[in-house]
Amino acid sequence: MNVLNRRKQQRHEFTDTVTICPQGVSQVVDISSGGISFKCRCKQCYEKRWVVDIVDSISGIHLQEFPVEKVWESVEDKKKYTPILTTTVGVKFKSLSFQQRLALYELIYR
Repeated sequence: MNVLNRRKQQRHEFTDTVTICPQGVSQVVDISSGGISFKCRCKQCYEKRWVVDIVDSISGIHLQEFPVEKVWESVEDKKKYTPILTTTVGVKFKSLSFQQRLALYELIYR
């Protein structure tokens, strides 16, 4: 069974979207109605739960204070000659309000 068939929600790839959280700004990889994954350049572990803002530079959509919970984390070292590590983090959305769900839908189907 491939990854797409195992997912409960379809993932949508984004290139001009970032998350903003207490640990900094990170590049979004993909978003679904259930969660988001993003890449960042830090080695530190995120908390189990926190709040993120999601900002899309193309549409200007800014989703504020989305509660998330970490599901997985993967550290990759693509450039052997530099000390920069890229961490990809997958989180699921937790207890979104009706307004937040509507805003998320607007972002996904912009």
